[in-house]
Amino acid sequence: MKSLGPGIRFFAGWKNPKDQLKFWRTKEERGWISWVIIGILVIVLVPMFPRGRSLQFADMTEGSVSTRRIVAPFDFPILKTQEELQLDREVTAQKTYPNFTLDRNEVNASIENVVLFFNEVDNIRNSVTQHPELKPVLRDSLFIEFPISVLDTLYMEQLIDPEESSSRGGLRHFQLNIQKIIRDILAVGVLNGEKDRYMNPGRRIIVKADDEEVIHSIDDYFDLTESMAKAAEMLKNDYSESVFFEQMGYGIVNFFLRPNIIYDEEKHTQRVDDAHSRVPLSSGFVYNDELIVDKNERITPEIRKRLGSLATIMAERGMQAGGIRRLFPVVGKVAFVLALLFLLGAFIEMDSPSVLKETRSVFLLAIIIFLVSFMTFSIHRLDASEYLVPSALGAMLLATLFGPRLGFAGIAIVSVLIGGLWGNEFNLMLVSFFVGVVGVITIKRVRTRSQLVQVIFYLVGAYIFAITFMGFLRYLPFNEILKQWQWGALNGLLTPIVTYGLIAVIESVFDITTDFSLLELSNLNHPLLKRLSVQAPGTYHHSSIVGNLAEAAAQNVGANSLLARVGSYYHDVGKIEKAEYFVENQMGGNNPHEKLTPRMSALILMNHVKRGLELAEKYKLPSAIKNIIAQHQGTTVMSFFYRKAQNKDGAEEASEEDYRYPGPRPQTKEGAIVMLADAVEAATRALKEPTHSRIRSLIEELVDGRFQEGQLDESPLTLRDLGRIKEGFLTILAGTFHARLEYPGREEPQEKRRQQDQKENVAKI
Repeated sequence: MKSLGPGIRFFAGWKNPKDQLKFWRTKEERGWISWVIIGILVIVLVPMFPRGRSLQFADMTEGSVSTRRIVAPFDFPILKTQEELQLDREVTAQKTYPNFTLDRNEVNASIENVVLFFNEVDNIRNSVTQHPELKPVLRDSLFIEFPISVLDTLYMEQLIDPEESSSRGGLRHFQLNIQKIIRDILAVGVLNGEKDRYMNPGRRIIVKADDEEVIHSIDDYFDLTESMAKAAEMLKNDYSESVFFEQMGYGIVNFFLRPNIIYDEEKHTQRVDDAHSRVPLSSGFVYNDELIVDKNERITPEIRKRLGSLATIMAERGMQAGGIRRLFPVVGKVAFVLALLFLLGAFIEMDSPSVLKETRSVFLLAIIIFLVSFMTFSIHRLDASEYLVPSALGAMLLATLFGPRLGFAGIAIVSVLIGGLWGNEFNLMLVSFFVGVVGVITIKRVRTRSQLVQVIFYLVGAYIFAITFMGFLRYLPFNEILKQWQWGALNGLLTPIVTYGLIAVIESVFDITTDFSLLELSNLNHPLLKRLSVQAPGTYHHSSIVGNLAEAAAQNVGANSLLARVGSYYHDVGKIEKAEYFVENQMGGNNPHEKLTPRMSALILMNHVKRGLELAEKYKLPSAIKNIIAQHQGTTVMSFFYRKAQNKDGAEEASEEDYRYPGPRPQTKEGAIVMLADAVEAATRALKEPTHSRIRSLIEELVDGRFQEGQLDESPLTLRDLGRIKEGFLTILAGTFHARLEYPGREEPQEKRRQQDQKENVAKI
């Protein structure tokens, strides 16, 4: 049993005390942990709500009609919107001139370096005169010490060759001319960067020299590009007849000329920050008893701004108030979050109560809500577009992990929460709900990578549509709506990809099975299924038909049809080890059970469940499949071998419990459906003449028999579900066996037929 996973040991009755420490695998015995999770979620969500915002005007949006008359209860300023404040700060920053410092030492440093260079050239020329054979070595040493790019091999040889046109007197004159060019350019001033970097409307900069700051036009100075252009012009004027001196001079100036007007980024940033702090936060004033909006008046952007300002001021006054009133906003936020979680919990209790009983599921729900909330909070703090909020991400995760019904309910609650976190934004709440619903509808259809691309197109279209119609409702100019399209399209593009990646992580961490992993397991080329088809071909064929039956029945009762089908494929993999002991694999009619005692036969058949779980663990099948393997026989009795034992050993000696599968009974709809499909397929295959009425009668008898035995007591199936399951089985089997019309006189007594079928299907029932 050590090879079995802890989740399977729990369901199968093999419990390990260490496994109980894993709270997400427990149910009712650790229900208090769910309340702790909810409490922690409330604690982390409440601080994410924006401070200084009142809820009372949240319903009064741009374009709507006011249902009441609102008069200013006190004097208050009209606060600028975030966009207006940001624009004013940008304008102020542009008017704050960049700061530079004049480095007077740079002129002398550049001239000294030029002198050192020509002294070295003079020394090398003298050495070449005495030792001509060292000319290549000396040339290279000069180039290594002064890597002037313009000085290629030809120019370098001319420079150090005393016999060339550059005589000592000419070289001295050349040196002085280079020094003069550098001094003249630096006298004007060279900026340590391109002018475009520092451009502002006034084209002004502040230059500090000798502790005195003076405003100059940026055009009064050179940047590096302009300084070299000026040097080239001066060299061309001086050496119009000598390409050698012109090119050589340009290389030397380019190497030694360094900026002497240095940008002071720290000081400029400080001045910009100071300017930002002086930008007024308000753009007007409303006086006490002044009418803000009248009843039945349409709310314009200006009115909405006044209402928002009033809400903010009222919230700030409430926070400044003493005593218990300071706690009112916090209490309101806590109540708001609790109310949303209560509504979500109430829906889950009515629709999927098993989710709340599983601590792991509650924990996962809390993580999804927190993830979406935290991303909303972060995007808001970064002043990014509201259309980057990943509402569809939460909806698609909920739909994939818990089903579309919970996905719809979850996005309704999460959309309201997102609106509150953004500052009671009705616009964002509506857009979030719309795109979330689209995400839930489309994600359930994903079965291939091409369909994932379709989801991306659907979401991008949903965002563009929602942004457009909300922009029309808010009277936004169309160019502003177009700007928001890019953020919605980016969100729609990334959300399905991120969802797909997160699902893989969640499946691994929480041991949850989704349709994506089931699709991979449904591939008949899976190593375990290929092994089953080779070593137990009869069982493989039987499992395929059971999969068809289970899928049809699951669709009829609203269960997970994909899980039912895939679970059917793997439910009998334990028969691989001793395939010949199971009737569907006994092709030649030889039955090895005839040489065994009934008890030994029962042990061999019973062992296929245990062995199936071991193989599932080895091939890393998910828990949902393992549970079906463990539950597909329930606690049924192998009646044939039990009766055989009674006939051989006597009724007193044979114990029914020795011939009963260990269980557990099916816990889910899918597990119960696979149990019924397994029994129906095995029994139907043994029918001599599988007519429509006989198939129907057999299905009724087997399903009702499992129900009366209590095998379905722990599953959520209802009597209505059982009727629909029977119809689903009948539809598939009637088509499989090509049921014929019955003719009078050909009916066998039901009891005789049942006994014959049972005899033929020895090892299955």
